[in-house]
Amino acid sequence: MFLNNEIQKIDELKNKIKILEDELSKKNIEIQNFISQNSNKEDKYTIKSILPGEKIMAVNFVSMGSQDIGHYNLVCKNVDLFVKLEERLYEDFPQFKDYETYFEVKAKRIKRFKTLEENNIKTNDIINIFFIEI
Repeated sequence: MFLNNEIQKIDELKNKIKILEDELSKKNIEIQNFISQNSNKEDKYTIKSILPGEKIMAVNFVSMGSQDIGHYNLVCKNVDLFVKLEERLYEDFPQFKDYETYFEVKAKRIKRFKTLEENNIKTNDIINIFFIEI
């Protein structure tokens, strides 16, 4: 009698394990589907990897002569070309596409096609945006 009860309990536990394994499998499939759906929507500016010599940094943009940008922070790498940051800025502030602009950091003009490091831009630096009236 005792042995039969124990065998019955073992069978019940095996059934519960099977049900839980099936539920786990379904949840794993849901998670994979969620990940694949959201990876397609991933921000194209997300930093995915860092190579030797690269550093993650953040810079702040402030518009001069206009109150459009008080402080706008962009996360980037020291080896990014400045023009890539400018492109991101124009995506978030498309009204700036209508103006001629130039940028300065620490009162020095930024060269668009040089990296942040080559422009001597450090993390947390404030980059001033100037507008040229045409």
